[in-house]
Amino acid sequence: MNRLQNYKEENIAYWTKRAPGYSDVNRAELCTAQRKVWSQALDARIQLHFEGRRRKDIHVLDVGTGPGFFAILLAELGYRVTAVDYTSAMLEQARRNAGRLAEKITFQQMNAEELSFPDGSFDGIVAKIAIPAPSARSFSTTLPEL
Repeated sequence: MNRLQNYKEENIAYWTKRAPGYSDVNRAELCTAQRKVWSQALDARIQLHFEGRRRKDIHVLDVGTGPGFFAILLAELGYRVTAVDYTSAMLEQARRNAGRLAEKITFQQMNAEELSFPDGSFDGIVAKIAIPAPSARSFSTTLPEL
């Protein structure tokens, strides 16, 4: 087996096993003041780029959605959301966590390093990424174009 294929398989195995626990952490965070903080921060940043456009007309891609934290917040705000993750286990958690909002989010299993969307499919991108450093926190990035 080549090195890249081994990496991919290990990555899938890790996040499949980790999905329930990581989902618990995200569900707990959705029940704290962090929900409002993240929601306001995402909305402000996106609106800065798309002033005057209605949220329902702005299509946002959540790359590496995991258990759906950003996808849920964005759907609540009224954005069109597509959420991708590498594992079906994470997408299952995301759908469950989204509850009634799941029908407003398009979930797709896809490798973030090999996205298959046509150019111009999205108005913005978000990603919640954990940086492995002692003082690092999760952060988001929104981009006006892919």
